[in-house]
Amino acid sequence: QLFCYLASVGHWHDVGGAVPGNYNPAATDVFQEAFNLPPVKLARAGKVNQDIIDILMRNTRLPQSAMGDLNGQLGALDLGVKRMDELLDEYGGATITAALEALGHRAEALMRSELTELPDGRWEAEDYLDNDGINDEPLKIKIALEIKNDTMLLDFTGSAPQCAGPVNIALPTAVATAYVAIKHVFPALPANAGVMRPIEVVVPEDSLLAAKFPAPTGGYTETILRMIDVVFSAFSQAAPERVVANAYGTINALSIAGKRKNGQPWVMFSFYGGGHGGSIETDGLNHGNAPISTATIPPMEILEAAYPVMFRTWALRPDSAGAGAHRGGLGAIYEIEVLEENGAEAFLFGERGSFAPKGIAGGGDAALNVFQYEQDDGWHSPPLTSKMRGINLKAGQAVRLQTPGGGGYGKADERSHAAIARDVARGLVSDVEADAVYGTNWREGTA
Repeated sequence: QLFCYLASVGHWHDVGGAVPGNYNPAATDVFQEAFNLPPVKLARAGKVNQDIIDILMRNTRLPQSAMGDLNGQLGALDLGVKRMDELLDEYGGATITAALEALGHRAEALMRSELTELPDGRWEAEDYLDNDGINDEPLKIKIALEIKNDTMLLDFTGSAPQCAGPVNIALPTAVATAYVAIKHVFPALPANAGVMRPIEVVVPEDSLLAAKFPAPTGGYTETILRMIDVVFSAFSQAAPERVVANAYGTINALSIAGKRKNGQPWVMFSFYGGGHGGSIETDGLNHGNAPISTATIPPMEILEAAYPVMFRTWALRPDSAGAGAHRGGLGAIYEIEVLEENGAEAFLFGERGSFAPKGIAGGGDAALNVFQYEQDDGWHSPPLTSKMRGINLKAGQAVRLQTPGGGGYGKADERSHAAIARDVARGLVSDVEADAVYGTNWREGTA
């Protein structure tokens, strides 16, 4: 008897397409982003269909890595089946079904209770993506947040229409993102669908938040981060104590790829950290991960051991945080030199190059994202600020990322002089920047 389905989601290093690592900032349809495979059965009656595996492995630049990812996901599912069977054997299907239903009802009740503690009203916020990688025009993400008694509306009407480039997302992704944002605002709530029952999510059919196949969607990470930002900004008007200021707002998907002397391809795909927003309790986290997953930034030593690159710089970025009673966290500086004699090609899919992470409750905005790449005649910047493909690098040349910090929380003039002096002494904020955003009175207690 079928009781439930188990699912495993994993990130494969490369699945074909025009760009190694698959974050193609210039894609205009999904076929330029990755190999497309419809839902098919990998196994029937316990017997694996090797033909499907052969197709998958032929459509990746890194078949050994892909095979490891596939086996990892299959192992997770095997373990899930084992544990689910043990649970069913111990308690029986009826009891577990009733328990799952009860958990959903409990989550709904808790969510409704939380909403009744908030003021009724309607609040709006908007922010922008730099561009879609094709046309250099900003794309609006807009939200109206409405609370009535024990219900809430998240209405994204007014967001930009479906675009030519790959910052579109599908409707299920948009709804899932709304859930992620809500879980950040109400962290004590259990993680199940009952949380969303009192919440209506409205997404316009023609918007970039509800794109239709075959629209490109490879840069979905950038768009969902902006959705979370606008939810936080709207909530900050209703209950600022519940949210943090905007985090750095881009995973900066950077791929550097090439071939070794023996002809073997290599693809160094990674994402890079930045500052998180300040809160009512504390300063933001320095050099954190994006608030959309549990993935962590690979250590520099691992990347240097695995790929022919050298990090010239891996450091916090001074003056990158938004000012405030509690400042944002600092972004980072990464400078990566290519060592491979055959050179390499780099691809960047980022954001926040034109629109800075916002502060809340009177806090200041953080620094913009800055990307540069080295050529024979010096350093260059991408024409589209935060997105570029086909950057040819010779051995000894490098790329440089300066990631945003987080927005500030509360007014800058409410920050203690001791905290400002401590930031300056530690090199997190320059004395020039401190004077500019906090005034010069902080110096009085440092003589």
